[in-house]
Amino acid sequence: MFHDGDLALRPLVPLAAWEGELDAPPEGAEAWVVPAWVEEEFYRLNNLRFQIGRVFEGVWGVRVDEDRLARAAEKARALVRGSYLVSERAEAFTAALPPAGPFVLRRPKGGREEEAEGPLEALWALKRLWAARWSLDEVIARGPDGWPEPAPVVVERRG
Repeated sequence: MFHDGDLALRPLVPLAAWEGELDAPPEGAEAWVVPAWVEEEFYRLNNLRFQIGRVFEGVWGVRVDEDRLARAAEKARALVRGSYLVSERAEAFTAALPPAGPFVLRRPKGGREEEAEGPLEALWALKRLWAARWSLDEVIARGPDGWPEPAPVVVERRG
């Protein structure tokens, strides 16, 4: 259940105040961390677990039709891209970043990076990172019962 007190939670934490572990924290650059709970809240408030679950119903079986699996993965990505972050979270995210970038967003354990010129573009890049977890390769790697664990995202200002 969503509570008014939840709005006080920060969706973007300065790296210096981050208490979690990161594989290779950026050195010498301004950086922030989007805590994993932001992704979890995004999925929960948009009912994405149910919606994405329905997309994949009947896809996995004794024989997997890769074309059908690819279509389901694309639909899942579209659901993530088309869903909204709570407006107060989005506003707090963009307000916490400097007005100009460039910014690079990435998951702590490597992999895909997204670039953004400004705070609003960084918010869109965050959603692209979340949607990328539904690529065909990632879905196959997780298997039929796999669901991506919410994970933090590092936002680094470069330049």
